[in-house]
Amino acid sequence: MLIETQIDFVFREIQQQMPHNKLKWTGSIIEWVELIYALRFVKRINSGKISLKELFQQMGEIFDFEVKEFANYFMNIKNRTNGSRTKFMDLMKDVLLGLMNDADRKPSRK
Repeated sequence: MLIETQIDFVFREIQQQMPHNKLKWTGSIIEWVELIYALRFVKRINSGKISLKELFQQMGEIFDFEVKEFANYFMNIKNRTNGSRTKFMDLMKDVLLGLMNDADRKPSRK
């Protein structure tokens, strides 16, 4: 009992000394699930050698966002019938291409 109390105390001390996470996910749960699934299955995190559960947990810690029933949300994404099934991926692509196109139209400074 004493050892467990000491371990808990040390753990709390370590947590207090760690910098608090300043990254917050501000998108929707559906967008989060779409992003994490995409990262996992294009094998860009640990070459794909990470479970979805672990990836959701670790990314959730980084971005202070927790989704427990991610498989249910993925089913909702998969079952989309109106428009694109990859709405968030499409949005990111469109925004990035728009920024590039705007930069191309601006006169370059030499």
